Amino acid sequence: MINKERIDIKMLPKAELHCHLDGIIDLAMARAIRQDNPEYPIDPDKLECAYPVRGFKDFSRWYDFVDPIKGKLEYYFPILIKYIERLIAQNVVYSEVMIPSSGIPLDKTESVSKIQELRHWIEQMGTGEIQIEFIVAFGRDKPLERIKQIADMIMTLHEAGLIVGVALASENKEYNVKRLHSIFAQFHEAGLGIEIHAGEWLGSESVWDALEYGYPDRIGHGVSLFHDPKLLDLIRERDIHVEMCPTSNLKTGSISRIEEHPIGIAKELGLNMSINTDCPGIFECSMESEYELTEKLFGFGQNDFQKVLTDSLRARFQPELRNWKRRK
Repeated sequence: MINKERIDIKMLPKAELHCHLDGIIDLAMARAIRQDNPEYPIDPDKLECAYPVRGFKDFSRWYDFVDPIKGKLEYYFPILIKYIERLIAQNVVYSEVMIPSSGIPLDKTESVSKIQELRHWIEQMGTGEIQIEFIVAFGRDKPLERIKQIADMIMTLHEAGLIVGVALASENKEYNVKRLHSIFAQFHEAGLGIEIHAGEWLGSESVWDALEYGYPDRIGHGVSLFHDPKLLDLIRERDIHVEMCPTSNLKTGSISRIEEHPIGIAKELGLNMSINTDCPGIFECSMESEYELTEKLFGFGQNDFQKVLTDSLRARFQPELRNWKRRK
């Protein structure tokens, strides 16, 4: 479906809710950071070998090339500098970035100090054009005792006002949300925003599991929920927000053709949703390119994009929407 309405995509205000900090860096960014700091651990020439990403194996392999900075939050600071500049240039006014739990110390005092440093550094950038908030993401395939330690750290950061939510990343039939029910009940009782990746590579049972045991405010990806009419009705009834990531879903193989992505169906149904990049460095996409894709292939128009912005801001985990300027 081709939309004939002329839209200036760049000038549309946007909000992104689903972006992983450890999937942001790309070749251009790596080269710019290396130019600023020749000692930066990621070698752009080696990173170039990680591309193109054309399937799940390529996606998994990409992380091997950024392994030198894994678990070292300080190396993500220059990445965030470049990324925030890009977001502002795309007129993104609000962004929730997922910090991998591996980059945050489990020690409560140390974790607060690290994230306070990150928050202070972001605030020192001094821009009123974008609001950046942080979510802690962890994989469901970790040992239960390890996840309990991560949960304690997350609760500490939440109580300190340093993060706005938690995300359960990845999917695995052997590690369902049910086994983490008590942990997510704790998050829910504490008022943490909860996002669960579900229905990305697994079927609708993954989303049912998340809904029954995880108290999600938002579902990440949710591609397979559109195959289950009862599940789709429930998502709509509960007004659960779905974070849609079209290019990501194509490049990891959760859909075989971009035209098969359910975002067009979501638009027609008026589903509560957002448009996101997921890992813009891995998938070589941007908020602007995702908007252009949805306009060209799925007929999104001005009113549709306005609804996406409204839905995204309504689904944000930070109650306070601080002043921001819309770029002219």
